[in-house]
Amino acid sequence: MIHIIIGTKAQLIKMVPIIKGLKEKGIGFNLIDLGQHSLITQDLREEFDLDEPDYFLFKGTNIATVKQAAVWIAKIFFRSLSVSWIKKELFLNKGGVCLIHGDTLSTLIGLYLAKRAKLKTAHIEAGLRSFCWREPFPEEIFRLIAMRFSDILFAPSEWAFNNLKNMGFKNKAILIPGNTGEESAEISASNKKIRLDLKTESFCLFTFHRIENILFKKRLRLVVETLLKISSLMPVIFIQHPPTLNNLRKTGLINRLEGIKNIHYHKILSHGQFLSLLKKCDFVVTDGGSVQEEAFYLGKPCLLLRKRTERKEGLGENTVLSGLDQNKIDYFLKSYASLRREAAFLNIPGPSAKIIEKLLKYSRNS
Repeated sequence: MIHIIIGTKAQLIKMVPIIKGLKEKGIGFNLIDLGQHSLITQDLREEFDLDEPDYFLFKGTNIATVKQAAVWIAKIFFRSLSVSWIKKELFLNKGGVCLIHGDTLSTLIGLYLAKRAKLKTAHIEAGLRSFCWREPFPEEIFRLIAMRFSDILFAPSEWAFNNLKNMGFKNKAILIPGNTGEESAEISASNKKIRLDLKTESFCLFTFHRIENILFKKRLRLVVETLLKISSLMPVIFIQHPPTLNNLRKTGLINRLEGIKNIHYHKILSHGQFLSLLKKCDFVVTDGGSVQEEAFYLGKPCLLLRKRTERKEGLGENTVLSGLDQNKIDYFLKSYASLRREAAFLNIPGPSAKIIEKLLKYSRNS
């Protein structure tokens, strides 16, 4: 049996091609949603026409604060004290292999639950590294733990595969290559049912939510100043993440954004809606790794508001890694037009199909 554990929006998006591939082939699988982003993943399932999870650990909220996260983790921990509950309720008393993704709390929780049930685990997007535990925090630490204790490591590129070899994980590393996120982006980008009415044709798409940016006032101030500078040049569509808004209010920096007519606020969008904006914008400013990837696939100029990134997509091409340096930010705003590229997906044959093939072999032998 193939067990799939997701908890966040990004995890479900990048698992979509695998879920669809398994369903098309008539291969049984067990989908577990830990509920970290339960409201968002519910909307995503409707957008991608997916069935409900086989097991939904928590419903009805999105974890947006430290307090919510602590309660959520505590509930999972106390439930997990019963190994029989994990084996019976989550994994249906079946063996096989458990598939986890990425570098979030849900990744580690999925790894922990699978190990408690004595299941083998396979990690998607293994080998991505920033080589600094503080940037991004805590994801770099989560990745190291997931790679250390997983049994199969699916590397999405030669660079990631070489990182795994250098870490001593060659024997459990598998080069796919290719990222399932590209397949998901292609699905969403081709969805003609997605419509967004825009009042402007020229705009910047702006989104940030990373912990190391929003928890430190100095960084948060730089992000706000960048947002204000861009709004003096053109309209900005600012995607509002609840943790970002909470910290803007706590620091009082939200007051600097009040009354700025060129800043248009928008709630978190579906994947298809976001990609629709990404396709139409002049450029995107973000601190998200997945957005960095998607901007690369669509050829959009991208300013990355981070000191380091664990991804290579777009660097030296359409993406400028700011390093949170004002000079680099100013350079991008002056020259972003020269960074435009034709939208072109990599067209790497089905990374999801290759992952499924490997998982089937592994689950039969486990």
